[in-house]
Amino acid sequence: MAPEGATAGADFLASADGTRLAYRSWPVSDAAITFAVVHGLGEHSGRYERFARGMARFQMGTYAVDLRGHGLSQGQRGHVDSWSQWVDDAAAFVRHVQELVPGEVVPLGHSFGGAVLLSTVLAGKVSQSRRFVLSSAALRLKVAVPAWKMTLGRVASRVTPRLSMSNEVDPGTVSRIPEVVEAYRTDPLVHSKISSRTYTELLRAQRDIFARAGEIKVPFLILAGTDDRLIDPQGSVVLHEKAPEMSELRLLEGRYHEPFNDRDDQEVFLTIADWLRK
Repeated sequence: MAPEGATAGADFLASADGTRLAYRSWPVSDAAITFAVVHGLGEHSGRYERFARGMARFQMGTYAVDLRGHGLSQGQRGHVDSWSQWVDDAAAFVRHVQELVPGEVVPLGHSFGGAVLLSTVLAGKVSQSRRFVLSSAALRLKVAVPAWKMTLGRVASRVTPRLSMSNEVDPGTVSRIPEVVEAYRTDPLVHSKISSRTYTELLRAQRDIFARAGEIKVPFLILAGTDDRLIDPQGSVVLHEKAPEMSELRLLEGRYHEPFNDRDDQEVFLTIADWLRK
């Protein structure tokens, strides 16, 4: 295992259309389980070092991707022409990790990445995965988006799809740990952009996920903080209700948006490890 806190590796892979995607890795020798992490809107793979260190204590490795338009990957910040491009990015990344490690690869999607992962599963593009994990999946927004911005986003998506707007993320809502908030605020690879097309594609994806959740045929764990001020945890509750046989819901009392970067994160890591041991 790499020394605690160290980034063991960084590399690139190609998505389906050739877009160059960056990823980081924290491998664990002889790991029976390795995570393939899909991050949230505006952030990047490097922010999952704390998660990787936490899961390494259970002899589980971690790889995390930068979706297009994020981190060190190609693309306009916060923009896709079609939701399917992020689905293809996630699928290509999971396959790549499966080729790199001998054990089981468990996809994990946080926030916006949770919605991307759900769409990827429903598209049948991670068919070799036996199970997956969601963290604060972006199925219902809790942050208040001004009405004028919602209207502008819908109109601009058709006329000027690359129009960039603020994603309305307040760094103070990601964690109860001041150092985590400050690191987010000053991270040069974190951005606050979302394009008009991305906004409408997300809304469409959310509707599709709720409509088809019952089609998911592999087990998945749903984590959601009860005090998340960005994403409404009720969206996770509804998802569980629509796929009760395949999903297990864990509401994390008092947690903010990023349970892996919040107080009592060790409890969250243990919850994931215990679920995977079943």
